[in-house]
Amino acid sequence: MFETVSVIGGDLRQLTLARLLKAEGYHVFLYGFDKNIQLDDSECETDIDFVLGADIIILPVPVTFDGITINSPYADIPLTVEEFLKNTNPSAIVFGGQIQPNLQKALEDNHIAYRDYLKREELSIKNAVPTALAI
Repeated sequence: MFETVSVIGGDLRQLTLARLLKAEGYHVFLYGFDKNIQLDDSECETDIDFVLGADIIILPVPVTFDGITINSPYADIPLTVEEFLKNTNPSAIVFGGQIQPNLQKALEDNHIAYRDYLKREELSIKNAVPTALAI
């Protein structure tokens, strides 16, 4: 049974997700929200071992812009992809949006199960509408 969930980086959608998961009773680690964010009762975890040791790890959309760091605009120091791959719980399931092919291969090479949630048509469409309206 999955009990711990880490929500790493991203934008305010990730913060909302962390709050919803916490309300459902999951033990949630929130990482990468160090700057100018009102966290309410959600606390940001600074111990990366706890964060990467979770049963489920949820990454942002897109997971990375540069292939070097996890997309974390609110982090003082973003988590590197290398550190993420090296220290992630091997039995974790990783979810992310727009996972680049080279990162997919690295996850597979490290035997880390992953799913790209933007490959679900309904989510992809619902994400596209606000993105298009913002242009």
